[in-house]
Amino acid sequence: MGLFQQHIDHLVQVTTAALADTHYDGLWIYSGHPENNFLDDMAPPHSINPHFKWWVPVPNVTSSVIHFVPGHKPKVYLHQPADFWHKVVDNSQDKWTQYFDVEVIGHYNQLPDFAAYKNHAWIGSKELQPLSAQDTNPDAIINHLHFSRIQKTEYEVHCIAEANQSALKGHHAAQEAFYAGASEYEIHMAYLQACQHNEYQMPYGNIVALNENPAVLHYQYQSRERVATDQLKSFLIDAGASYKGYAADITRTYAYQPGRFAEMIKMMDEKQQMLCQKAVTGQDYVALHELAHLSISELLCEFEVINCSAQTAVESGLSQTFFPHGLGHYLGLQVHDVSGHVIDRQGTVKSPPKAYPFLRLTDHLRENAVITIEPGVYFIPMLLAEIAKHKDVNWQKVTELLPFGGIRIEDNVVVKSTVPLNLSR
Repeated sequence: MGLFQQHIDHLVQVTTAALADTHYDGLWIYSGHPENNFLDDMAPPHSINPHFKWWVPVPNVTSSVIHFVPGHKPKVYLHQPADFWHKVVDNSQDKWTQYFDVEVIGHYNQLPDFAAYKNHAWIGSKELQPLSAQDTNPDAIINHLHFSRIQKTEYEVHCIAEANQSALKGHHAAQEAFYAGASEYEIHMAYLQACQHNEYQMPYGNIVALNENPAVLHYQYQSRERVATDQLKSFLIDAGASYKGYAADITRTYAYQPGRFAEMIKMMDEKQQMLCQKAVTGQDYVALHELAHLSISELLCEFEVINCSAQTAVESGLSQTFFPHGLGHYLGLQVHDVSGHVIDRQGTVKSPPKAYPFLRLTDHLRENAVITIEPGVYFIPMLLAEIAKHKDVNWQKVTELLPFGGIRIEDNVVVKSTVPLNLSR
């Protein structure tokens, strides 16, 4: 049995269970469609409903609908209009279609009368909502399906692994461009070329940051200006790739010259790999995040950035100045995949601890979940200003490190019972 067939069989099973638990007889899932910008006749790139691409591995489909009723073959109303303005790709003969009853439609008037099917739920964005409000994206069924998405099928792991392979080609090209003295924009373009993606196929906007710019956690620009090689210090790139709707999310950091910052990167890499190895079934992710704080504080001690013990830095909250974000998140159909703060199919929320409000994942790790592990250490002027003259900070070292911005290293890891699978190495 092929991986995709196993995947579809799993979706049939979990969706049947979700409908039984929520007392629905059937489910509609709408792909969504582009909507024009305000006062314009052009639309931004369309982001497909993740519930739709969970079933249908064609991430550029629009205006299409899945109809699922337990005991029946899932049906896809596949929109392929007659259109001489745009190229219409015929997906109706693809291999995935053998697991569905596929009906090609050219216009909305060929869709069924959704309201005529009693006791159905609808999952879709606001572009099309033909059912009552109570049956549109009902929390009970959304919570059930989102929780089911945490543990990936082997097909999903394969897709994320393929996305990682594309992303790693891009990271290698970006590393070479950095050492060749390229600008942020040139590095970004080298990345896209190497992984054979255009801008709109990327799962998120690339973070391509030279020198002090890694201190901006979601740095959103790609400067066209080259930095003189005698002024180049550091490079952080946070960039992924996509494969059949699944995302990779990888970060690497480099020093332009050998020295203490390069040694700091090496030590961070060792600690990050240690954390990856602890991503096993049953691991409390909050505890893993706390271990990351302790590990980063040990690094800060080793490089004389702080004067207190690592344990004191964590307990006092000092470590959060240098590591202000969460250790990672779920990864899959969405970069920040769903259900990071829930612990059951009813949607029971386990909020992040007050000390770590930005933590995106709070549950114990589950078999075959795919997570990111992305510890970092940063020298962020705004946060450093909040602890100005702190007695446990070596401000001379901080001043020396400010021009380097910071370090983040991120891998995509499949949770296993004994030895996690690192897809990024």
